[in-house]
Amino acid sequence: MRRFIKKYVSACLECAHHKVPGGRREGELHPIEKYSILFHTIHADHLGPFIKSKVGNCYILVIIDSFTKFINTTSVKNTKSLTTIKVLKDHISFFGVPTRLIRDRGSSFTSKSFKDFIVEYGIKHVMNAVATPRANRQVERFNRTITEALATSNHGKDEKAWDEHIRDIQIGLNTTVHKTTHKSPSELLFCFNINNRSQGILSTIINDTLNVISSDELESVREEANKRIQAQQQKDVDRYNRHRKAGRKYKVGDLVRIERQVPHDGKSQKLVIKYQGPYRIIKALPHDRFIVEDTPLSRKIMVVGTKK
Repeated sequence: MRRFIKKYVSACLECAHHKVPGGRREGELHPIEKYSILFHTIHADHLGPFIKSKVGNCYILVIIDSFTKFINTTSVKNTKSLTTIKVLKDHISFFGVPTRLIRDRGSSFTSKSFKDFIVEYGIKHVMNAVATPRANRQVERFNRTITEALATSNHGKDEKAWDEHIRDIQIGLNTTVHKTTHKSPSELLFCFNINNRSQGILSTIINDTLNVISSDELESVREEANKRIQAQQQKDVDRYNRHRKAGRKYKVGDLVRIERQVPHDGKSQKLVIKYQGPYRIIKALPHDRFIVEDTPLSRKIMVVGTKK
């Protein structure tokens, strides 16, 4: 009788849609493997929308090298696949074809034309699971910095001229010492800090005399930067997992619910549905990810991190 009652109560769909389990949340951090190879792995994401500029730009396509943290920002008019492909081709013309591209599930990255582009260039395409922006945290963190710098640079000026400041912000980020590698992105990439217009004569002299890394030292500098990146990743894992617990093990055929992303529209969220489903697992992927399919009470197939 006890087992029957427990099973009966746990099968309540209304409870499953609204009740949040207590205690530590499931799912630990699984860091992406880093390679000390220039532009082996790049992260890409669209930032915006912003107010339409004088030339019609509304977004910024941000591309970051996973190892050196070198950033490439391009103002674009839309997030369409053809626009994204053009920017990536320009990036490739300078830095070569990456082995791996990590990005979210925006429509510009999931279209047939973009998939054809990826196949043509032989790039391994890594997509975030649904509602897990931390999987692309490398670029998400820079997006916040870019937004703050853009707001500061454009303060008191024509709000439709925001895209005129993008290049200055980019060079500023690329010449700033990164707290993990202890080197600026341009130092790891070019062996020296590139000059920008905010630098004075003294900064130029310092760069000429002290900050140029010899070719003999460059390999050891990059190796040291890679060790610092690995150490920082481990610190991030320890800090994140301190408040989490290992994800429950599921098998094919299990029914699960999925946490909803409730929009923050200013209305009360107290009584809204917090979970959706049930969905059926059809494939288990590494790192607490699953492919699920709809049941008669749900609608579409998606890749997610799940909750029972």
